[in-house]
Amino acid sequence: MAPSRLAVLPLLVLFSLAALDGCSDDPTSADGADAGAGDAASTRDGGGGTDTDPPDEDSGDGRDRRDGGEEGGVEDSGACTGPIVTTPGETCVGFGAKAQTCDPACGQPYGYVCFEGAPPGFAGCRRVSDSALGQTYCCPNNACVAQPDQDAMCNGTAGKPHRFQCPPNGSGGNVAPPAGCAEVGSGESEVEKFYCCP
Repeated sequence: MAPSRLAVLPLLVLFSLAALDGCSDDPTSADGADAGAGDAASTRDGGGGTDTDPPDEDSGDGRDRRDGGEEGGVEDSGACTGPIVTTPGETCVGFGAKAQTCDPACGQPYGYVCFEGAPPGFAGCRRVSDSALGQTYCCPNNACVAQPDQDAMCNGTAGKPHRFQCPPNGSGGNVAPPAGCAEVGSGESEVEKFYCCP
C-alpha cells in the first residue's frame, strides 16, 4: 500500500465512524456492503479477490463453524456476529472503544480499520463490516498496531525500522507505544499517533 493511502486513512476512519453513529448495531447493515452475511461471510483472500464461504455443519453448541480458509473464521449467533480473522492486514488504524461499532458485551470492544485482513499480531478480532473504506474489526485488546506495509516511513529513524499506530485510550490520550519507540509523523487527530520502533 502506498504511503499516500496512509495519509487519507485517518480521514476515512473518522468518516466511517461518523457514518456508523446513525446505524443499527446489526453488523450486516453497518455499511450496506455485507448483504447476505447471515448465511455467508464475505472475505478477502490473500490475493485481494473476494470469495464467499458457505457455512459448515452446525457444531451443536449453537454456533456455525465457517471454513474461512486462511482466516479460520468462526461466526457466533446473536449480536456478536462476524468471523474471527487471523490473516494479518495492511495499514491498520485503531480508533479505541466505540460502543456503536464494537458492542462491549461481546468482549471485543476496541475497533480497528484495516485493509485485506485483521490487525497484525492480534488474536480474537472479529470482522464486523467490509467497505471501500476498509474492513472494521472489533478486538479484545486496545494496543498499538504494527503497520508493516508502512515501515518505509521509518527509514530515517536509526534503529527503529518498524511503524506502529497507537489508538486513543479513552482517557483523552493514546495507548503507550512499545518500549524504545519514537513518535514520528503524527498528525493532529486522535488516531494519527505514529511511532517508529525497534
